Amino acid sequence: SSGINAEYGGIMGEDVERLLDSPEPSSSTAPPTSPCSIWDYVYIYKMPHLSDEQLAGLARYKYSAIDTSPLSKYVMHPLWNWGVTFFPTWLAPNVITFAGYCCLLLDYVLLAHYDWNLDAQNSPGEGLIPRWVWFVVAISHAASHHLDGMDGKQARRTGSGTPLGELMDHGIDSNCMWMLPVTLMSVLGSNPANSGIEMVYAPALLLLMTFNFWVSHWEKYNTGILYLPWAFDIAQTAVVGLFLLAGFLTPDGLKQLCADHLMPINTMLYYAIPFGFVGALGLSVYNIYVSIQAGTHKRNSFSEMMRPWASYVLFNVFLLSFTVFCKDAFLENPRVWTIAYGFTFSSVVCRLMVDQTCDSRCNLIEPPIIPLFVAWFLSVVLQIAPSTVMMVYSVFALCSFCHYAYIVINDICDHLNICAFSITSKRR
Repeated sequence: SSGINAEYGGIMGEDVERLLDSPEPSSSTAPPTSPCSIWDYVYIYKMPHLSDEQLAGLARYKYSAIDTSPLSKYVMHPLWNWGVTFFPTWLAPNVITFAGYCCLLLDYVLLAHYDWNLDAQNSPGEGLIPRWVWFVVAISHAASHHLDGMDGKQARRTGSGTPLGELMDHGIDSNCMWMLPVTLMSVLGSNPANSGIEMVYAPALLLLMTFNFWVSHWEKYNTGILYLPWAFDIAQTAVVGLFLLAGFLTPDGLKQLCADHLMPINTMLYYAIPFGFVGALGLSVYNIYVSIQAGTHKRNSFSEMMRPWASYVLFNVFLLSFTVFCKDAFLENPRVWTIAYGFTFSSVVCRLMVDQTCDSRCNLIEPPIIPLFVAWFLSVVLQIAPSTVMMVYSVFALCSFCHYAYIVINDICDHLNICAFSITSKRR
């Protein structure tokens, strides 16, 4: 792991320091110190901009990651090192990052169009999803994964690495972690008699994927190092293979192939869920323990180490309890619940990423928990139109995440005097 700090991320501390040491913009062009927008009045809670202390913390930040996966080391990174040479040097790394996100959105929107209720594959046969969709989704997902791997290479190649690049990259990854299991549900369906994932267990699959991502960043919050899981590149590659097989064999043919030569694919996932939780948490706890023994940990007490879990646990309790106590509303429109869960997760974990990057203390209760509590109280406790409440909240969660991403990107760009999607241009 000797060269990892510069090798696996695209964020270079010296570039940040160079940017921060650059002359301040003149007073005539400097952004207002307390920008205000209509969002501040629309939201039932005020989403603050980054504080001066957080922005100052950017100067101390240096990206550090460890990736020991053989697949990454011997296949993916050489492939990305070769692939990035085809990009022009004027192309900003964040453009590559965002292009990968667009590919991910294409997957999600296309499958949502044909399979909104996640039941298109419930009956034997080709189902309601045309074969060509699976090929498009496979190509798009592969493109998303590889663009995600090449953006950091482009940052180092052009000398344009900043903390903003890491935040955008991992913020988009947080969306991938909840969209991926939802797209898998379109392959499997929700009929266990046809090797599908019974809908009542679907939240567990969603929780597993997001939990692995969460503990990695909780671990980084405590150690300052992002330990990249072996499972990430393996899972991404396997998912592309599943989509291709679904196109060639149909989803039913894919499920029959697994049942004949291995075991039913839904049974494999049922086994993977508990092992995935235990493995992810165990590795993170071990890495934190090693950090404490080495004296390199960043938090001084157990309560500070565990502080991020308060918001994470609350958000899961509120949304998972909806699937139990408002089961009919959940089964009526499961995709709406996944949107609410996914964007709330991204909002919570992205705030933890900002705290990592800015070397700041995370909030005990993050702002997204407040409107979620209101929605939970109305739907679960008072049982007031649960379906409608969840639909309204899912839209709110989407808008809230987009707004938070917008203000964080703008704050960092203003502070570093850079543009998010351009290398040469400066903020005006």
